[in-house]
Amino acid sequence: MADNNKINVMLTINKMIIGGAEQQFLELVKGLDKTHFKPIVVTLQPGGDLEPEIKSLPGVEYICLNRKGKYNFVTLFTMLRLLRKKNVEIIQPFLTPATFFTLVPAVMNRTPVKIVTERGNSRAKPGFGYRIYLGIEDFFTRFADCVIPNSESGKKYLIKRGIDPAHIRVIYNGINTQRLAPDPEKAKRIRADMKLPPGGFIVGISASLTPNKDHITFLQATKLISQADPRIRFGILGDGPLAPALRDLAGELGIESKVSFLGNQTEVGSYLAAFDVICLCSAEPEGCSNAILEAMALGKPVIATDIGGNSELVRDNETGFLIPTRNPERLAGAVVTCVQQPERIREMGRRGRDLVVNRFSLRRMVQDYEKLFEDILQSKKTRSLSKRKQMT
Repeated sequence: MADNNKINVMLTINKMIIGGAEQQFLELVKGLDKTHFKPIVVTLQPGGDLEPEIKSLPGVEYICLNRKGKYNFVTLFTMLRLLRKKNVEIIQPFLTPATFFTLVPAVMNRTPVKIVTERGNSRAKPGFGYRIYLGIEDFFTRFADCVIPNSESGKKYLIKRGIDPAHIRVIYNGINTQRLAPDPEKAKRIRADMKLPPGGFIVGISASLTPNKDHITFLQATKLISQADPRIRFGILGDGPLAPALRDLAGELGIESKVSFLGNQTEVGSYLAAFDVICLCSAEPEGCSNAILEAMALGKPVIATDIGGNSELVRDNETGFLIPTRNPERLAGAVVTCVQQPERIREMGRRGRDLVVNRFSLRRMVQDYEKLFEDILQSKKTRSLSKRKQMT
């Protein structure tokens, strides 16, 4: 046990930008019992929209390593010194390369408990430097005490990578419904700003503007939907490197007047509340999608691609619709069905909200992690004590 009989837990991540993994990281840090655990948050780089919040949390120590350059391996030794100085008993990194820069020093340091998180289940087309980190991470993951995917699909992916199933434990994401609480008046203003005509309907997508989220299919479907019902409007919530290209595509498709690019928003609940149905068009496997859970938590039906862990969240024809990837026709058809069957989609929304409350609560997620920390640490201490007794 560390100072004040608290367990020192170091949680590391690349940077506190707005993203699904970063939001789950933040919620875990916030939720940990500070009378029993002392969270030490370490970021490789400064900045990000979520950084001020995590720096202001009571009972949490925040450290930024200010890593410079893609191949700055001095960070390994900085992390090693930090593990020793802070008497860290448990490490849990999120995302590459934070996993590399935490797990390798932790193995060298013989840190008692080493937990690796797998936030998705796809590593499509990584760059050369990224592949180096991933390869080394996979090797050192053999020395981890536990690997945590956030879906059964992620577990299967880990097994395919050669991870021992006995070391894998699924912990689904948890949703902070208080953070999502919408402002009804703001939601109304958002709908008005999108120039919604009488009897109109808004289809939204909440995802980073990156290739794997496949906004191209969303925009292609938008054109088909508009031809079927010109009263429908479309909201794209999120930002990313593809923003300029997607705006250009909307213009090329002749739908720019019906599509609103809303950017990143911290008050995401009000924007989701403004949508009538929410889509996720991912072309690469998801783990446990925050976007899906947030939509369902607000009672919104979801249309999602049937890939990765999406089918573990969306129950086809019960809480939404599952469709094939890269299929704008099927997406358009599902949206039109939603428009034509309002009572059915309201019932889907109710079922989805009940599912999130019962199975994907934030408190459940935090408790699962707390129990995991304590169980592994206690097991390690028991084995260590047994060895010492055998030697005397």
